[in-house]
Amino acid sequence: MSRYAKRDRQIEKPNQISRDSTKERIEMFFCLMPVFGMIPSAIALVRQRSSRKVRDVSQVAIALMLTWAIAYGAMGGAPTEGETLQVTVELMKATISSGYFALCMYLMYRLYRHQAIALPWLKVMTEHKESRSVKRDQKSE
Repeated sequence: MSRYAKRDRQIEKPNQISRDSTKERIEMFFCLMPVFGMIPSAIALVRQRSSRKVRDVSQVAIALMLTWAIAYGAMGGAPTEGETLQVTVELMKATISSGYFALCMYLMYRLYRHQAIALPWLKVMTEHKESRSVKRDQKSE
């Protein structure tokens, strides 16, 4: 027996280790990057080889980006005749942008902690669309 019993022990590895898990997680982190994550998200959705998890995170990232872009764009079109109104609109735009960035960082933290990445309102819309398609399929039969 060796003097260094701890060092001589073999590290037990689980049988079911996914080799792509680290690669998928990195890809998901890139998808959740604010603003610039739109590119890897679009690539992951178009590419058929992406896993279901990566595509789900990509959908969430694109939904967040589009929501932020529409809200930010709507604020830019507001008429600003007075200084007070202009300051208010700029504060609202800054709040929307800060919220978008904070939400992206929160989702990255959840991904880091191996928790689910989903938006409740997006899940409800998806379930509603799926239920309509199931009803349509049942009617056609």
